[in-house]
Amino acid sequence: MDWTAVLALIVCFGSVIKYYDELYFYVWVLGLDETPAYILPDIHSIADTSPFPSPDTYPPLNHSVDSLRILRLLPGSSGLSCQLESTSFGEYPRYRALSYEWGSGHRTLPILINGVETRVGKNLWEALYHLRDPREERVLWVDAICINQHDLAEKAIVVPRMNLIYRRAAEVIIWLGPHPPPKTVNLDRIAWWTFAPPSIDKAYHQEWWHEAVPWLFDLMHANYWTRTWIIQEVGEAVRLTVQFGKQSMPWEAFVAAVATYRKCFPRAFWTDRVSALEGLRRSRREGEIYSFTDLISIFRNSFCKVPHDKIYAFLGMAADDSPNFIPAAYNKTLAQVYKDVMRFLGTSTIDRAVKEVELVHMSALVRRLLTRRTGKTVAVDEKPTSILRQAEPYTYYDNSAPDKDGKTQLQARTAYHKQWYEWAHMRHEQTIMAWLPTAPEHLDFWTDIGQVTSQTDLLTAQGIIAGEIESFGPTVESFLTSSDISKAWQMTIIQQFAGKPSQKIMIALYERLHVVIGQQATSAASIDWIIPLRPNIESTTNSTTDLPRLFTGSSGFFGIASPGASVGDQVVQFWGSSAAAIVRKGKRRSADGAEDSVVAHGSIVKEGYSHDWDVPKDKDKFAIGHEGSTIRLHLDLNTLTAMTLNSVGHEDQNVGDNTDTRGR
Repeated sequence: MDWTAVLALIVCFGSVIKYYDELYFYVWVLGLDETPAYILPDIHSIADTSPFPSPDTYPPLNHSVDSLRILRLLPGSSGLSCQLESTSFGEYPRYRALSYEWGSGHRTLPILINGVETRVGKNLWEALYHLRDPREERVLWVDAICINQHDLAEKAIVVPRMNLIYRRAAEVIIWLGPHPPPKTVNLDRIAWWTFAPPSIDKAYHQEWWHEAVPWLFDLMHANYWTRTWIIQEVGEAVRLTVQFGKQSMPWEAFVAAVATYRKCFPRAFWTDRVSALEGLRRSRREGEIYSFTDLISIFRNSFCKVPHDKIYAFLGMAADDSPNFIPAAYNKTLAQVYKDVMRFLGTSTIDRAVKEVELVHMSALVRRLLTRRTGKTVAVDEKPTSILRQAEPYTYYDNSAPDKDGKTQLQARTAYHKQWYEWAHMRHEQTIMAWLPTAPEHLDFWTDIGQVTSQTDLLTAQGIIAGEIESFGPTVESFLTSSDISKAWQMTIIQQFAGKPSQKIMIALYERLHVVIGQQATSAASIDWIIPLRPNIESTTNSTTDLPRLFTGSSGFFGIASPGASVGDQVVQFWGSSAAAIVRKGKRRSADGAEDSVVAHGSIVKEGYSHDWDVPKDKDKFAIGHEGSTIRLHLDLNTLTAMTLNSVGHEDQNVGDNTDTRGR
């Protein structure tokens, strides 16, 4: 026997045991450890089928009371078996509600429900597997199973009740997938950070924190955080837990870990999703209310499978009262849902003055949310060098004596971890959901052309008078197609403002107008929004043309107006929107003091730094009594829709901005 070889094997085996955790960590960071900590059913069990139980699986609900179904997850060690039963809130059921990502729904796995095999999505199957207790049953509420997803009538009843379901849950469990932390990560220490957040220096002194960073990185990049429905699920939860594999931590501890991560990496914008949800929970606990417009504005960049849910997901949380309540009717067209929303906003009494200021902006935003198309893209985060550069200032705080190479101990540890920091961030190239460019809007999709709207469809918008139409220039068509005509108008403008301090400003604005219109003139369809497409905007005998024209404004601006506008008409702007109303002075005034005199619409270009149509962003200027000329306008739904068609909002000029825009 070669004892030398045996001795060498023993030494190697001992080294592996000694450095097992470290070796395991590097394998995990590199993504080589793809074996899950559990065994999936046989590969042949995974199928591309519906991720919902069949309709005959569901016990009936008693719709005479507020009722729900609960799922009893039976104990065991192999296969998933459940009991689905109906109950009511009056019976005070004790259950935990699951908050998770549905996933694509194409890959499904088998479970038993009431003794009958059915199939659920892979991510839900994994969640149930890890939540199952080997000895005791667990009572859960899971939307994909407890709501009959095949029955639109039932969904219309249960969906408005979702906020109550999550609020009454003993615990809401956020499932982030089978991603346990590295063995050295101290979850108890993270929980303590809830009460005593560490400094950056202190975090960097803890070896396990370095190993927690790529794990948190992955958790925060889960598609879960982009879902629309989680806003209500997280916001309504009384007790909230974050689960990853068989392990979990309280929501407060997870938020503390994310906050520490952000301190270490200030440009880690992906942490904003968690921060926004925590801000919602904290402010609601402190008594602050959120209106429907608040919620869809703040969380407008979230995703959902069914476009109706961009509206319905916020109904339960919204602190609004209106006789025109929005029904959760999934059989309605998107145009019908849009009309429901605008009638709701037009009659809500909560923050009535604010809603009048926001009305025009919300009209365009609601349509955009209902029709935004999602696609998949490969996301690649910051280069490792830029991330490491952020860390470098925090690696020189250790005052311990340097070693023989002139490095402190902390510096040496940072160099030691440099390679796996790079691996952790370089390997993060994942396919994520993203918003595709917005397709041009068409009026006939949203309105009933030629239909006379009822008095109940009249909405009130608060605007501010930017000035009057001073003179008209060429038509948009001739401006775009004839260099002689556009040059001649430029010379007219130079002469018109000769000797005036505003001459240079107007020349610069003319060049900006050229850029803005040129950007939108890539096709004929892109300028359809400036053509009067509805009969309820009146033509006038003194209008200069039946085509949209450019004009100069009395207070130093350029604009574009649809047919029906005349010299002397007032140009009214609205908060958060590029849409402008053209108002005939002294034409009509209603009993409540609002004007009934919109004759055309358009947009303007003003002095500033934007290379797009002007979008007012200071909400305070639109308050009644503020300096300047505020005006209230009555708009029927068709006119409002036509006026805001393809308009630009402030969110278009701040892509990805999820800040609170309530302006209170």
